[in-house]
Amino acid sequence: MDCPDCGGSGALPHPSVLVEWRMRDIERARAAGSDEPASDIRWLIAELRRARTALTEIATLAEDMGDSEPVRQLRVTAGQALELFEVRPVAPASSRAPAR
Repeated sequence: MDCPDCGGSGALPHPSVLVEWRMRDIERARAAGSDEPASDIRWLIAELRRARTALTEIATLAEDMGDSEPVRQLRVTAGQALELFEVRPVAPASSRAPAR
């Protein structure tokens, strides 16, 4: 049986795909009813999708706006919120090998 997260490929999909899958799981499990908590969950998921769509549009617009410092900061902030790129710790300058 294939892994439900990676489909047997051994690599997880992009974090945004995992977020959408989780939202769908929550919708199926908790938001199907007509009670107040189900209504609240549907509202919250709709707000999350709306915010993620807006951040994606902001990141896309920032790509077309040049390379000024404020635009770079905008791209990085939107990218971090959407997990568009992998963040890796950088070794302190004193522990890096000297440039040759």
